[in-house]
Amino acid sequence: MLLFFCPSVTVINGGIRNIFRMAESLRAAGHDARMFEAEGRRPGWFPSTIPIEGQDIFQPRADQVLVLPEDQPHILAQFKDWPQKKAIYTQNHFYGALGIGDAQSYADYGVSHLICASRTILEHAQNRHPSIPCHLVPCGIDRALFKPAAFKANRIAFMPRKRAIEAVYIRDMFRFTHSEYRDWQWQELSGKSEAEVAQALGEAKVFLSLSRLEGFGLAPLEAMAAGCVVAGFTGIGGREYATEGNGFWAAEDDFPACVDGLAKAVALADMPHDAYDKACDATLAVYAPGIFKQAVAEAWTKILA
Repeated sequence: MLLFFCPSVTVINGGIRNIFRMAESLRAAGHDARMFEAEGRRPGWFPSTIPIEGQDIFQPRADQVLVLPEDQPHILAQFKDWPQKKAIYTQNHFYGALGIGDAQSYADYGVSHLICASRTILEHAQNRHPSIPCHLVPCGIDRALFKPAAFKANRIAFMPRKRAIEAVYIRDMFRFTHSEYRDWQWQELSGKSEAEVAQALGEAKVFLSLSRLEGFGLAPLEAMAAGCVVAGFTGIGGREYATEGNGFWAAEDDFPACVDGLAKAVALADMPHDAYDKACDATLAVYAPGIFKQAVAEAWTKILA
């Protein structure tokens, strides 16, 4: 049995969705993959059929593999001496520092493999945990779900969770310095289901990326797939895919550059932008669902060997 630990599903978080996607991919390949959620709850903001287990699933047994959270040292310590093989699916190396505690490495908790959601995380993991095998499993963008709508509105979509104050500041400065775009709508994408986010991005012309301290950053890629012109911050992890061709990117906390880039994105959105679309297509090709599934299979073949 492959048992994935999941944070509380009452909080909408892209990392949770990725954990479910990996477990589902393994289950489709014939593995007995299951999800552990403390209250045995299933997320309601994206579809999933993976079995959900509660606390009574845990027993010291060698035929399980535990996929532990990277940022919960008390959980790592709890299972340190259990006989199960232990892996970590690391999706944000910044948060990962929370899980180490005073240990030298995840290896001190009995962790034998690290599954990395981006090249940025992989490079960090190989440097920080040199004794642990690391496996790259790139995130996959579902272009059947995230796609342009038939009609796009003069609208800027944004997710302010990690930059709430900055979002207000950027909007104010944008409307002040570029008054010609004051009639553009701003749509906050908070507390929405996966399908609702996909619809909103499909109907918006522009996406303001407010990424911060990311291990990767899915939202800008989903916005590209939905036909938005993207501007804003990479969150560091997004440097992996950000190019001059696929967005108007600002250095971390360079708000004048962000506002200027947002104005350029709005201007481009109202013109033919074939070159931009081609750049986005080339970027998204690297993060196709098929590549994700293949990488999952390859990583777990090595983990289970």
